[in-house]
Amino acid sequence: MYYEFYLDVYFLENLVMNYALLRITNKLLGCSATHLRSLLSAAVSSAASVCIILLYRYSMISTILVSVAANTLMVRFGCKIKDGKLLVRGICLFYTGSAGMGMLFSNLRRMTGATGVRAFVVTTAAAYCCISLVSWICNRLKRKQQRICDVTLFQGGREIHLRGLYDTGNMLWDTTLQSYVSVIDIVPVKELLSEEAAEELAKFCQKDICDKPELLLTLKPHYIPYKCVGCEMGLLPAVVLDTMYLKQNGVQKVITHPVIAVDKTYSSSLRSYQMILNPNLIDS
Repeated sequence: MYYEFYLDVYFLENLVMNYALLRITNKLLGCSATHLRSLLSAAVSSAASVCIILLYRYSMISTILVSVAANTLMVRFGCKIKDGKLLVRGICLFYTGSAGMGMLFSNLRRMTGATGVRAFVVTTAAAYCCISLVSWICNRLKRKQQRICDVTLFQGGREIHLRGLYDTGNMLWDTTLQSYVSVIDIVPVKELLSEEAAEELAKFCQKDICDKPELLLTLKPHYIPYKCVGCEMGLLPAVVLDTMYLKQNGVQKVITHPVIAVDKTYSSSLRSYQMILNPNLIDS
């Protein structure tokens, strides 16, 4: 039994797969390697793969060592990794992706019956789709992460720490106090108050008559008109806190007397953030 094996096609298929895996690994690790750097590293590793084919009949150990060394160097230079721990993560991602893409390409070839040049075209198309998909997912996650910041609220000597999301859909504006408005659930606000004051705030949010309104004087409770898609205009209860700290990427902003709308229908239990920040606070 004999079969034909084309080294040029094998080289090109490895080149495409290695390049795709390097770009995906580079994206997932947040490295700064250029497309050209990844392509050159993939080409060198693909050439090494051809050498491995020639060495296979002589020594299995040599084959394994050359393969591991070639892939390690490829990930190291192809993703521009300088840290040892990051390199280990990169190698793990590369081999995991290699197994996944190998199965994907194998199934595609079996389904399409592609061989030779057709197999190369199928491999290239699939690799391009994989790179595009991973890039799209990473960009979406990165954009969302850039909109999330650490928030610290202060009131009457108490403080709470939570996560806030800059939401471009939140355009609330307090016409009375001339201030941008952020939104939060009532539960975190209660943590800043005494037990009696928290009960009075709950009554105020329900539009009930407060028994001890003097407990809420420092919060300056009032209502803000709002309108959202799919519902009629309504009123949101709002309070004024002492201070709000916003911290993102090492930059900290201090906002004195922030206006916070308390929305009892807003639940943050299943979210990665607990507060909806007004996007204008970024430039305020």
